[in-house]
Amino acid sequence: MDYDALLELSTEVGYRLLESGGEIYRVEESIRRLLEAYNPQSAEIFAIPNCIIACVVTPEGKTLTRVRRMPSHGTDLDQLERYNALCRAACEKRPDVETLREWLAAAGEKSRGYSFPVMMAAYFFGTAFFSLFFGGAWQDALCAGVCGMAICLCQQVMARRKANLFFRTLASAAVSGLIALGLTVAGLGRSVDLITIGALMVLVPGVAITNAMREFMGGDLVAGVSRVAEAVLIGTAIALGTAAALSLAPSAAEGVHAMELLPFLHCLYAFCACAGVSCLLNVHGLGQIICCAGGALGWLVYLLAAPVVQNEILQSFLAAVAIAVFAEVMARLRKCPVTSYLLVALFPLVPGGGIYYAMEHCIRGETQLFLETLLHTFGVAGALAVGALLVSSAVRLIVEVRRGRHTKRQREE
Repeated sequence: MDYDALLELSTEVGYRLLESGGEIYRVEESIRRLLEAYNPQSAEIFAIPNCIIACVVTPEGKTLTRVRRMPSHGTDLDQLERYNALCRAACEKRPDVETLREWLAAAGEKSRGYSFPVMMAAYFFGTAFFSLFFGGAWQDALCAGVCGMAICLCQQVMARRKANLFFRTLASAAVSGLIALGLTVAGLGRSVDLITIGALMVLVPGVAITNAMREFMGGDLVAGVSRVAEAVLIGTAIALGTAAALSLAPSAAEGVHAMELLPFLHCLYAFCACAGVSCLLNVHGLGQIICCAGGALGWLVYLLAAPVVQNEILQSFLAAVAIAVFAEVMARLRKCPVTSYLLVALFPLVPGGGIYYAMEHCIRGETQLFLETLLHTFGVAGALAVGALLVSSAVRLIVEVRRGRHTKRQREE
């Protein structure tokens, strides 16, 4: 066995999982299981969002190490599913190194994405339905859709110019805010706030915030701090980008909460908004429908829990638990990472409105309101993370107990 080549390929699989937006524990566990499937003496893996270090000791006692640095990247759930499936297949079948190399090359060639027109449509419908979801009128939704398409164009242009994430987000938020203000002044939209919130939902670091809390709860403190820094960076860019528009006009009336306007219709809005987000995160086929159904289910649980608990943070926790259970079931039925269904389905619950109003209070110098809104926003984000983690931890515990019993039974036989 060429353990040097095996370590190289295993690290490459982990690299591509991390590049796709995989969790730290998934990256470390995938590399470790892939190496242990070929029976090295020991394997130690350490990963953070921008680096992977893998070390293995061969049966001959030789120590081999690989280090891979991860540049800035996005989230590609289709790619995450593909490489996760490759890792599962390799652990089960244990092909030789050359075959594993061919599998890895073939998985890279199968990479797929949406065309530019489809992405424009996804930005339009995603932002439009988020505006409706937060209580906007149909006029606001159409204006938010226009802002969403402007964001898509900005993202494409900035990406081609190789601009960093901060500048891309700042430029997109600035253009979106100015267009929202212009459309409102022209009488085409009713509320600049609800138009802007709907448009900015595709920029809000919902994935980063949720993953940060999950990393903290999972004990990966370095990864959690890195995710928080990313979220703060994106939030700062959004704040700076929208500052010009917010300073040009007084704030419109704050958005009506979704529960006050035909509440169960907003489950449909959540479903449709998740359809747009799933395209942005590169989810395809049946996975899209499952993600959208999870988003609608989460909001339904949120609404049903309202009369009982009457607390937004606890409602978010219960909704996150429902989504996490749904995602775990779907992931095991389809043998896909839970992340593929969890991230998109949680999006309607991400406190985008709270982030927006916290920024607005900060820009206007309303320190007390800024701190109150910010703390409440982090409380909701934390509730989502804890709810998802609680289910994930319980499932992993059950799996480990079953695995231990299976191993014990095999030894007795």
